[in-house]
Amino acid sequence: MAPELSIIVPIFNEEEQLPCLLTDLIRQQEVDFELLVCDGGSRDDSLSRLYSMRDQLPYPVRVIECEKGRGQQMNTGADAASGEWLLFLHVDSRFDDPRALRHGIDILATDKQALVAGHYRLRFRRSTNEDAFGYYYHEWKAQLDRPDCLHGDQGMLMRRLTFRTIGLFRKDLPVMEDTDFAERLRQRGRWILLPEEISTSARRFEREGLKQRQLIGALIMNFRTIGWTGFFSSVRDVYLPHQETGRLLVLPFFRQVRELLARKAPRDRRAIWFRSGCYIRGHAWQLAFYLDAKRAFRLGTPAGEGKLFYVRLFEMPFNLLTDNPLGRLAATILLKLWFRWTYYRVWSRERDIAETLKEPAVN
Repeated sequence: MAPELSIIVPIFNEEEQLPCLLTDLIRQQEVDFELLVCDGGSRDDSLSRLYSMRDQLPYPVRVIECEKGRGQQMNTGADAASGEWLLFLHVDSRFDDPRALRHGIDILATDKQALVAGHYRLRFRRSTNEDAFGYYYHEWKAQLDRPDCLHGDQGMLMRRLTFRTIGLFRKDLPVMEDTDFAERLRQRGRWILLPEEISTSARRFEREGLKQRQLIGALIMNFRTIGWTGFFSSVRDVYLPHQETGRLLVLPFFRQVRELLARKAPRDRRAIWFRSGCYIRGHAWQLAFYLDAKRAFRLGTPAGEGKLFYVRLFEMPFNLLTDNPLGRLAATILLKLWFRWTYYRVWSRERDIAETLKEPAVN
């Protein structure tokens, strides 16, 4: 008999996190599920540790070996899944509530909309209190029903039919393939914020630097949205496996963006800048959200429970003033100025580090 739920987890060299996930899932109650571990060619002891534990687990585990790339791995897992429901999950994700999966399925099953999916409330597991507000900001932002706020670390729960209707994860994106899928579903259906909490490791942010990764992540999301696919095939090491990361240098990334733009014809270059300006204008609400988050953080309000006072005050007049050709042009000009200013600011900070470490690009 087929299980109710198939949990799909892409991995690559996860010998530390995988056993923890296997143990954590034992706690889930009142749901019949299978676990599909989609391995992209791990070279460590991930699979040997899984095989040593598999017979002691109360749920079935299948290992699917496939081409590396999270989009490809999750597509392969979904194709092999037996359950009516699919949960795309990161290997470093954990649930505090033992009925998180049961509650999630029950909530989505009662929704009458044809295309609906759920994601959980995000919390970062951190080893230090450094940059506490930065994590708070992103935990709250992950709860907002707004474009580009939903990522794979929040878990993606949906019916198999919903996944097939929306289509596969893109294989040509080395990163943000989950965000791309989330936005395609948003355009045709609806995402529901589930009440339970999912925690994810802050290991990448702690190694690379939260501000550095978020800065580059914002640019990557922009390039994905405007359709600059050539960027992803040209920029080296835009998103390395976490085991290979260290302090993230922003300067090499900015240099590669400048070089790619310089190779393009003036008309194409202007089009990329203009589309990027339109994207940034549409996300300017985050400036006001920053003020709301800062206020709630100082008051000790849990992430997601504060009021969006500044966002509501800002959005309507801002859109009235800027949602027009002149406003989009102004946003494009400001973006170009910001990029140049940030480049030279980063250059003054990182040039000596980059020369010493001889980092090739984004590491």
